[in-house]
Amino acid sequence: MVQEHAMNAVHLKEIDPIVSLETTVMPHPSLSEAKAAIARLHSRFQPAESRSLKARALLIVGGTGAGKTTALEDYRSGCPDRSLGNTISGTAIVSDAALQDADERRIIYVEAAKGTTQRALVATLLGAFGYRASDHWNTSDIITKIEFYADQMHTEMIFIDEGHHLVSGTNPEQTEDVAEFIKSLLNRTKRQVVIAGSPTLLQITRYQQLHRRLQPSVILTPYHWGTRTGRRNFLLILSNFEKLLYLPEPSGLTKHDFARRIYVATGGEIGIVSNYLSEALSRVKAENLRSIDKGLMAEIHDSWHRSYAPEQILDFDALLDDADLIEKASAGRGIDNPFLCDDSQLKGLWNKLQADRDALLASVRVGADGSRVTKLKATGRDPYTPFTRS
Repeated sequence: MVQEHAMNAVHLKEIDPIVSLETTVMPHPSLSEAKAAIARLHSRFQPAESRSLKARALLIVGGTGAGKTTALEDYRSGCPDRSLGNTISGTAIVSDAALQDADERRIIYVEAAKGTTQRALVATLLGAFGYRASDHWNTSDIITKIEFYADQMHTEMIFIDEGHHLVSGTNPEQTEDVAEFIKSLLNRTKRQVVIAGSPTLLQITRYQQLHRRLQPSVILTPYHWGTRTGRRNFLLILSNFEKLLYLPEPSGLTKHDFARRIYVATGGEIGIVSNYLSEALSRVKAENLRSIDKGLMAEIHDSWHRSYAPEQILDFDALLDDADLIEKASAGRGIDNPFLCDDSQLKGLWNKLQADRDALLASVRVGADGSRVTKLKATGRDPYTPFTRS
């Protein structure tokens, strides 16, 4: 094994391991599930001359680092934008006469800004086509433009990332307006829509006008360390990360004690694991170390969980017992650092992680038809007037 890692280290002259680590899409079951769901939705799109199926929306939901954005970007990479006379990622030069006056953008990708209103969302979508909405246009004008450019640019799908920003915790009417707009977007453009976001996004399913147009949601949950399948998948991912490090010596990421501490520190979220290891690798390179160990990971964990605390003011004549102070500081630091704490403390951190996760899942219940809806109740309001400027 050491010899294999030494051979890998030779590639350092040709490959920047940090770039490789951060840009390699790690294949795993959850990612495959999300991409397969997007592909099924994509298959519903039919050219204009064909008899089209109703457009639908797919929600991809997960916590920070669950792989939502990675799934969108990885799928979109298989449908690159193309311009007349240009070659992108090895694709052939476009010769289709229909592209004489426009690019081909099969998938439009946007991010919803925090507190997004329906008008802000449609303006963002129009901007993704390369055009700016005039101030005097109302929402109906803008969606007409989106429909036109989607036809001209052969757009088949629309991806909306950070979709939880479409949900307002304080203004349900604003959320309802956005839900109504998404339904109108599906109806008028006949493009399939994928929306990715945190579990808050599931609240949008309470609006029946959109609920009936949704595909079954994809919920990206971390691999569960407490199950055989979940642990096996997590260890396999760590093994793949180990291969991308290209270090002179193995770090032993898959060894039981190291792996479980990584799991507790990151919540099992693949994106967060990648962030930890990328930072660790950058420090290994800077300090000319030969591998990643628990001590280094403990420093990284501390650096991402710092809080400001003013120093205690001591009496001028107070005597300090340096050894005692160091011991107390180390003990306190170890209690909530999964790479430093003892086994019993680690189990406590694991239990807290599970309790927090269970509380999150408890906020979402499964309806009788198998769909996911929240416990929140929609409030009454005046009848919705579509395409009013907000």
